Amino acid sequence: MSFKWKQYLHMEPVRGWMNDPNGLVFHNGLYHVYFQYTPGNATGEGLRSWGHFVSPDLLKWRFVGEFIKPDHISDSTGAFSGSAVSYKDKIYYFYTGNVEHEGFDLVLEGREANQIFVTSDDGTCSSDKTVLLTNSDYPDYCSCHVRDPKVSFADGIWRMVLGARTKDDEGMALVYEGPDPCNFRFKEAITCPGMGYMWECPDLVDLGGRSYLLACVQGMEAEEYKYQNQNSSGYFRLVGNKASSYEELDFGFDFYAPQTFAAPDGRRIIIGWMGQGTTEYTNPTIEMGRQHCLSIPREIETDAEGFILQNPIREIDSLRCSLKAIEGESWHRLPLDIVCRADTKEGYISISGVKISFDGDVLKMEFADQTEGFGRTYRKIKTGIVKDIRIIADRSSLEVFINSGRYVLSTRFYPAFPEVRIETSGLEVDAYRLMNKDTLVAIGEALIDFIPDRSGVSFEEVGSFSPRTGGAPANVCGAFSVLGGSSRILTGLGADPFGRLITDDLIKAGVDTSAIEYTDKANTALAFVTLGRNGEREFSFYRKPSADMLYGAENIRREFFDDCWALHFCSVSLGDFPMRDAHRVAIALARKEGALISFDPNLRFMLWDDLDKLKAAVACFIPEADILKISDEELEFITGTSDLDEALGVLFTGNVKLVIYTMGSKGCYAIDKDGNKIYVPSVKTQAVDTTGAGDGFIGSLLYYLKSKGIKRDDLEYISEDILEEALVFASRFSSISIRTEGAIQSYPTMEQINKEFTT
Repeated sequence: MSFKWKQYLHMEPVRGWMNDPNGLVFHNGLYHVYFQYTPGNATGEGLRSWGHFVSPDLLKWRFVGEFIKPDHISDSTGAFSGSAVSYKDKIYYFYTGNVEHEGFDLVLEGREANQIFVTSDDGTCSSDKTVLLTNSDYPDYCSCHVRDPKVSFADGIWRMVLGARTKDDEGMALVYEGPDPCNFRFKEAITCPGMGYMWECPDLVDLGGRSYLLACVQGMEAEEYKYQNQNSSGYFRLVGNKASSYEELDFGFDFYAPQTFAAPDGRRIIIGWMGQGTTEYTNPTIEMGRQHCLSIPREIETDAEGFILQNPIREIDSLRCSLKAIEGESWHRLPLDIVCRADTKEGYISISGVKISFDGDVLKMEFADQTEGFGRTYRKIKTGIVKDIRIIADRSSLEVFINSGRYVLSTRFYPAFPEVRIETSGLEVDAYRLMNKDTLVAIGEALIDFIPDRSGVSFEEVGSFSPRTGGAPANVCGAFSVLGGSSRILTGLGADPFGRLITDDLIKAGVDTSAIEYTDKANTALAFVTLGRNGEREFSFYRKPSADMLYGAENIRREFFDDCWALHFCSVSLGDFPMRDAHRVAIALARKEGALISFDPNLRFMLWDDLDKLKAAVACFIPEADILKISDEELEFITGTSDLDEALGVLFTGNVKLVIYTMGSKGCYAIDKDGNKIYVPSVKTQAVDTTGAGDGFIGSLLYYLKSKGIKRDDLEYISEDILEEALVFASRFSSISIRTEGAIQSYPTMEQINKEFTT
């Protein structure tokens, strides 16, 4: 999966097709965004399910996986769009189950549009499906196209609005009401004759004391300044059940199917699909196995005249990490927040060939370079006099807000380089770099650990093995992300079933897998593990060579480290093969970004024909680390002494500021350069499988340090209290993980840790 054009601010799956946002809701401290999803391919062919992202802050989104799947008789050909309501202690979901029968036109006959209801306690596991409405519950003038329930609850009444198409090809919205979420009766139809043949994704909202219906109107004839997309997204003003004064929400190339929800602070947030249905333009990410993303969350409100204003959520301002005034022509690194003030009646700003110009009351967005637009040409609108322009430029998208958000144009674009050339005239322009240094990047092996069906026996006595995703760097990423952090793995995998299994497991854990390289020149690494009678693990590796060993310096990209808080690595990949050079480049780039460097030798003697070379490799890379994690079993081999105090003189070399010394069941130490030691005993527990325990320890310790805002420069002065808390947290994390087989699969969430160790 290529990292090229991977968005930083936007929700996009690492593979597959994405379209309409669904079920936008805030529940139990998390924002949940679901979306139409076809994970099997990037072209959208196949059955639609619901994918799922979560975020604590509307900025960092973690892909959770599939949620609602078309596995019921009432949604057998697709789980279509819908919505969600947080009510009491559950989330209530409503969506259209699509059923298509062969041999019909699917407009007037042969399609079932079933409105289905499920609930969930946490947003990840759903109840059984209940069908609320079927075709017989819709007015007899409706065609088979009735879908996309948007449900709300207020003043004791549940309200559902559905998009519809009549048998006479008129678009409308149907309103249903009921006393509870399982009983709805038809109330009225909202109409506006002559406005398209179908209204999709309806949404009733109240803003500034006025009522609006948001809808996606299909079938409008294109005009010079509006309806330039085949399918339009906009809003009607409402008086009773009469809709009028349709205005488009977004005039760009890539925006459709928006949905709104209420944030905890009362703001109304809107998110749309940065895509369209049938278009004359394309997206090159199809070749990378993925297509489309969602827009950034936008705040909506109204102006004095009742027009809806859209602007980027205010949280984005917190990502501004540098400011440059732009005059004439200059180069800048994405993503950017570009703020423009107009001082003439004409001017322009060009970003890597996308020119946004205005002359009098007309504004135009034009792709001068078709190699970056992939078929996108131009859009133009009447804005009146342009006073201000704000552009959120991510790695492959532009969202342009004009005159305080009165007009918006959104588009995908695909620049050749992460740095873009910006040219401007007639504008005062400030460009802010947008980036949060909060990601743990790990480089090295990702492999399959084969776990035995029983412990306390030799290899010969094991009956069977079960595959589990492993590899120390991958495990550290898994621990960091399972706890809620952001992580990225740099490794190589075989283009084989084991490579796909590892990728799937890492995605489920929340790890960014877009920097993984897949190859058919070698297989994914395998490791068979046993736990002998003496409690010691024994490994048998199949890695001569494996795909991770072939991951070289040429695979490392500077942008992997744009958001890097820390880089972690181990010694398994420091042999005489391309991955060692990749480590050197990664360390240099991470250091340039000011990232913290963490090294856990994690010695695997059986992988080295010459142990002197292993010792030399470890000695070479220790000085690169800021944090060195070492176990009691490794101390003497690395330092030449089993005496910890003597060994510290060898370990504290180069950049090393902190040593984490682990002793299994005997506890652990944190030691600073002055020799100050903090000891924490281990948590007593019954171990089932210790595979990945050390990786989980350092991964959770790094997460705790990140949660306390510790950066590289802070390690010199870190307080003893924070170090002790970090050791306690990591010990608790590991004590839970070793009760379950495997590594990443055994790692506890923050909720599990808090539940078990509540004081």
